[in-house]
Amino acid sequence: MQVEEFYAEVSAYLDAQSAREGFIPLPVRNIGLVRTVQSKRNDGAIFAPVLALVLNGRKDALYGSRSVAYGAGDLLIIGQTAPILASSVTATPNDPFVALYVEIDLQLVRSLAGEVGALDTDDSPARGVEVGAADAELVAAMARLFRLHSDPIAEQALAGSTLREVLFHALRSRHGGNLRQMMNIDSKASRIARAIVHIRKEYRSQIRATDLAAIAGMSASVFYENFREVTANSPLQFQKDLRLLEARDLLVQARQPVSQIAYEVGYDSAAQFSREFTRKFGGSPRSFLGGASQ
Repeated sequence: MQVEEFYAEVSAYLDAQSAREGFIPLPVRNIGLVRTVQSKRNDGAIFAPVLALVLNGRKDALYGSRSVAYGAGDLLIIGQTAPILASSVTATPNDPFVALYVEIDLQLVRSLAGEVGALDTDDSPARGVEVGAADAELVAAMARLFRLHSDPIAEQALAGSTLREVLFHALRSRHGGNLRQMMNIDSKASRIARAIVHIRKEYRSQIRATDLAAIAGMSASVFYENFREVTANSPLQFQKDLRLLEARDLLVQARQPVSQIAYEVGYDSAAQFSREFTRKFGGSPRSFLGGASQ
């Protein structure tokens, strides 16, 4: 199936739903649509492991120190929790950015180990975020998953097997290396993922690198090298990015003063928080209150 055909189908659905912008959940387990209709820069989010098939438009994203670009026909694979800044500078109401997002069920990925055992699943370096052209089989499988929204009975019967097929094609893709590593609980990617889960849970607290290395089952030097390999970031900067993105969400909700939000996400100094926030997003925390910079 061609991406253009699938986009026409999804666009008709969005129009029928009078959906405008943001994340649009679907009545199918594990999936949703994202639509952006205006130019945005440094639009940050903390992503859980996910597949994203881009149906229209383009985004430029920054993951740690690594830049990635993805457009119509590309599959974005986020293998671990990832703080990402994305810009969609060309999006308009008539030419929006649209993507179908599918949550990655790690247990389901690992259940496919027998079927894809012949694939390259070695422990070579793998990036936490990968982008590449989606093949026709994967596009067709994602289209079938999307169409289940109109038939609750079929959704109950077929969503699980269709999701399994989607993950199978993602694992077989040339840019599915990180996902393939996640099938092995002792791979570098899986060990680093365990450390990332800990950082995500404890991001407000002080975290020692030695503790993270122990969680990953690595020496401190090996852990640091592998963490940067997967995340394009140091553990400390990764934690800071989580704090700043959480703070950005709280500022947009405008339910607390800036100083309180700084402490809420783990900063001891409101001044340091303001400096780091401004450096990250190009505007002061106050400029984001209530979504003013959105």
